Amino acid sequence: MSAGEFVFRHAGGCLLETPDLEPRRPDDAENWRWVVTVWADSRTADGWGALEWRTGERGWTIPGTTSIGDVVEFGAGAVDVSGATRFDRWWGWIKRVSHRAIVVVGPFDHPLHAEHDARSTVDELRLSQLDAPDIVDAVAAALGSDRLD
Repeated sequence: MSAGEFVFRHAGGCLLETPDLEPRRPDDAENWRWVVTVWADSRTADGWGALEWRTGERGWTIPGTTSIGDVVEFGAGAVDVSGATRFDRWWGWIKRVSHRAIVVVGPFDHPLHAEHDARSTVDELRLSQLDAPDIVDAVAAALGSDRLD
């Protein structure tokens, strides 16, 4: 699976677009969708914490704690008339946010792979917040000064 950058529009605090997931089928008895921020959490049974996004006036309400590097799961589920359940899930990580769009890198086949791919961006973000001249000089030398803003 090859990850790429996907641009999803947002407005008024709501995510308006999501990845294309498995479409509904005529024999479905029930369909549902979700968006969740996930993070590694050793205190949970499956090792992942989750914050489910609420449905918004239009789309999904973006949680106030959303940050660059967050892993997001987009999902769709269905139950057909025979009772068979199926899911389609898409994991990615938030790379950039502008006034009109969220750029998500994905899809990944597991949230751990998305988290791993986001690590260098998260580390870069952390280092860019340090103001000590020796740290800034070391980071600029390693990454290039144009990547520090």
